[in-house]
Amino acid sequence: MGQKYINEPELWIETEELVRNVLIETKVPFVEVKGEGAFYGPKIDVQIWSAIGREFTLATNQVDFAQGRRFKLSFTNQQNQPEVPLIIHRAPLGTHERFIGFLLEHYAGKFPLWLAPVQVKVLPISDKFMDYALAVSDKLKNADIRAEVDDRNEKIGKKIRDTELQRVPYMLVVGEKEMNENKVAVRRQGKGDAGVKDVEEFITDAVAEIADRRTD
Repeated sequence: MGQKYINEPELWIETEELVRNVLIETKVPFVEVKGEGAFYGPKIDVQIWSAIGREFTLATNQVDFAQGRRFKLSFTNQQNQPEVPLIIHRAPLGTHERFIGFLLEHYAGKFPLWLAPVQVKVLPISDKFMDYALAVSDKLKNADIRAEVDDRNEKIGKKIRDTELQRVPYMLVVGEKEMNENKVAVRRQGKGDAGVKDVEEFITDAVAEIADRRTD
């Protein structure tokens, strides 16, 4: 005990029982793995698997019965007596870098709309329609949709190909017809042409899809 773990056998037994009872009472399926505790107390690891079967630790909750004493912490209990608190180290996402790595691998970079860093990219056919593209982008942003405009001096085919490679969920192609009719030509990443829609109709549909957190 004194080499790898805090040498407090009674507290180990007590806190392990507390953790075990919480999992049983809340009907959380679990497996006990001996030797996997932190050096200062037992812990709960939440394990998940990616789409390719790789196992990750999503979240960790650790009981710490050592640091309270070391920092001389105390509180007054119901018996009006001083008591050293147990400390719970809670990491709901583990390390954020590892969690982002899991998401990238799980979705192969093809994030669903609600999760994508850039949800919609507006692609003007030429610079003549840049003002309209910017106006559409502003409407999207006002609806809390993460949008960008591809303002490069490139042909529309290259803009579409590049946006496909970036795996942006939606592309809105705008030219003279779309500008005159207040519409957008919609393309879905990986699926191609999705038809022409009024700007407001597209926004309504996109906001609903984001709210549903669909993964298709």
